[in-house]
Amino acid sequence: MTQSQIDPTVYEAAQHTAVFADRSQLGMIKITGESRLDLLDRMSTQAVKRLGSGEGAATILTTEIGRIIDRLILYASSDTVYALTSEGHADQLARYLMQFVFFNDDFHMEDVSEATAVFAIYGPRADDMLQAVGFPEVELPLHHWRQAAINGLTLYLHRTDPIMGHGYYLMGQADDKEAIRQLLLDHNFLFADEAAFDYLRIQAGLPRFRHELTLDYIPLEANLWEDVSFNKGCYIGQEIIARLESRGRLAKQLIKLNPAQPVTPGTQIVAEGKAVGSITSAAVGPDGPVALGYVKTAVLPTNEADPPALYGGEVSLELASP
Repeated sequence: MTQSQIDPTVYEAAQHTAVFADRSQLGMIKITGESRLDLLDRMSTQAVKRLGSGEGAATILTTEIGRIIDRLILYASSDTVYALTSEGHADQLARYLMQFVFFNDDFHMEDVSEATAVFAIYGPRADDMLQAVGFPEVELPLHHWRQAAINGLTLYLHRTDPIMGHGYYLMGQADDKEAIRQLLLDHNFLFADEAAFDYLRIQAGLPRFRHELTLDYIPLEANLWEDVSFNKGCYIGQEIIARLESRGRLAKQLIKLNPAQPVTPGTQIVAEGKAVGSITSAAVGPDGPVALGYVKTAVLPTNEADPPALYGGEVSLELASP
């Protein structure tokens, strides 16, 4: 396997200033109607029915046995909720949600993915640099958002999961995509291509659809504890997830690995000669190979503290030979 061609200048910028990546392949569903938050609340893991305008939350759609269908990020306005979905998943999720709309629900959806441009911005100086672009408010709570008019563009800034210190989504109309891209370049943000983005998100331990977010795993195993409310009413999959939380011991957990050699997704993880998990994401970059994988918790050091973060400590694990 050859090393991915990740520009070291871009990687250095991610560590010291800020970079942006094109994430317009993510889906976007526009949801209206009086029942919009009630239905999403009863369908997913997070308590979202009281989201106010400018607020947002990450929540997870799960099966009846608690397995991950997708992670949504919801953005509320006064009369609409926008649901950011994983790559190319908006249409399928809209059809799935319609199966649970009751006759008395006022709930309407429109797939606006093709009309939406999405850029992700990461780095330790992302907040300062976005203020220099012209955004008046950047210190937002996680997943909250604000609208701004800059250079004749209507833009939406959303706080998101951090990489290298900060994380934001910058959204606008698809017709304005090139103008938004140029705006960021003009303000010294460097562009991170798909390979660079994936390397950075693996280093940060962020799970991705069809890799760590699949029907094989539950949200707690993916370290998405903050996306789950344990105090709300019923939702699909709640019984299984609540049972695992109360027991305080998961069968497997997502971990970060720094293999000595490049690996590929699907590679088995071995401990004491026995298969204990497998690699779900892998990349090679300036700091060498990085990977994410699910591993049986029985081989990880026990931690009696609060719900676990992504485990990245030392543990005696090996990778099966290709």
